[in-house]
Amino acid sequence: MNFTISPKPPFDFQKMMKRLTVTGKTHVLKLSEDFTQYEKIVHIENVSCYLKIKSEGSLEKPLLSCQVIPIDGKVSESNAKMKIQQLFSTELDLSPLYEHFSGHHELGLVLNRFKGLKLLTETDLFEAIIKIIIGQQVNLTFAGTLTERLIKLAGKEIEVEGNVFQIFPSPESTAKLTYDDMRELQFSQRKAEYIIDLARMITDGKLDLEALWNKSDEEIFKILLPIRGIGKWTIECLLIFGMGRPDILPAADIGLRNAVRNVWNLENQPSEDEVRQLAKDWKPWRTYITYYLWESLNQMPEVVDHT
Repeated sequence: MNFTISPKPPFDFQKMMKRLTVTGKTHVLKLSEDFTQYEKIVHIENVSCYLKIKSEGSLEKPLLSCQVIPIDGKVSESNAKMKIQQLFSTELDLSPLYEHFSGHHELGLVLNRFKGLKLLTETDLFEAIIKIIIGQQVNLTFAGTLTERLIKLAGKEIEVEGNVFQIFPSPESTAKLTYDDMRELQFSQRKAEYIIDLARMITDGKLDLEALWNKSDEEIFKILLPIRGIGKWTIECLLIFGMGRPDILPAADIGLRNAVRNVWNLENQPSEDEVRQLAKDWKPWRTYITYYLWESLNQMPEVVDHT
């Protein structure tokens, strides 16, 4: 099926694609050299679908040309549209954010620099939370390496139009792994336990990740915090990069605190409490201000997750 989506402007598709090459997520998707086209296998209505998105508009008049090919079932066009809108944050209007902070001494320049950059969320919550757990206490490069190894071990490959796409492992395939399987890929024993045990919780019916979509931020914290390997920072990142929630503040994050120190020209790195105090007037845009501050340092969140 083919259709178009008109995201709410400003919307900078190329900025969104370029940052994927920095975060090391290109092992499960294909990007055109000019960053105007995105291809990936995603799940819609539990059906594997080939997704091709091409940007044909401008910053203020954005237009996405979308092709969706169901591979192992049928999906409705309305649900395919909803999935793409969710993935690319097309329905979120950021213009009030830019207008409100246009004259802000510290944030004005940062927001203008990244104007139109919206969150490109992960294609499903299991993929999102596993990648976040993998990224705990390791650098981006090694996290990407571990993720790629896990995909090769437990994921699948699908060929579409002559191109081979890797698909992130399902909870079922991950639950069948052993801790030793993960250790052979250079996962720590603890991280192997976190990932496999979480997958088994899902396959055993003890955790329904999809049900989180209907929960508030506070309810999601209550559900996930008791799970071994999942701390506050992990949930904050899931809310941001998995669910696109617009008002999350990971104040303990080292990258955010470094960015605040840099942008506000502070002598020392601010504490978590100092960041929370500073961010009081960021509501309801704390996610995007955090996101742009991370981008100002050209880095993703990094913190020791105290779980």
